[in-house]
Amino acid sequence: MNRSTTDGAPGRDELARRAVEALDRVACAASRELDRHAAGYGLSDAKLEVIEALCCKGERRACLHALGDELGVTRPNVTKLVDGLERGGLVERLPHPTDGRMVHAHLTDRGAALAEDALPGREVLVRRIWDALDDDELAQLVELLGVVADHAGAGATTTP
Repeated sequence: MNRSTTDGAPGRDELARRAVEALDRVACAASRELDRHAAGYGLSDAKLEVIEALCCKGERRACLHALGDELGVTRPNVTKLVDGLERGGLVERLPHPTDGRMVHAHLTDRGAALAEDALPGREVLVRRIWDALDDDELAQLVELLGVVADHAGAGATTTP
């Protein structure tokens, strides 16, 4: 195993392990904070993300399929999220204007009011998570993580 180089510096295997652990710690800490914030509004952060996405759409509506793609969740998951939001009166399902096979999720007035209250606090939390980095460092991190995500999505494999 390539734990360290001959000069005592961590080897690639060790650095890769540390990178995964660091990403996991950041993701878990961010998820906890964002879920805690959303819970104050009776939601999960995933549901608050759906509301945020709908706020950014024309007429506050989007096709469930496109919404799932945008949020990076499966069709069954976006359906469950919208089901829960619909039960809470925050979202309603409407027929697609031109394709009878498709359904739109539409943010209700109640959902828009909740978004107006909840989303500014979510933005503050997201910014605060990254306060340890200046703008240039954050831009570099975003670029580097994009490279890694593209590589992982392209079917990166491990060798025995």
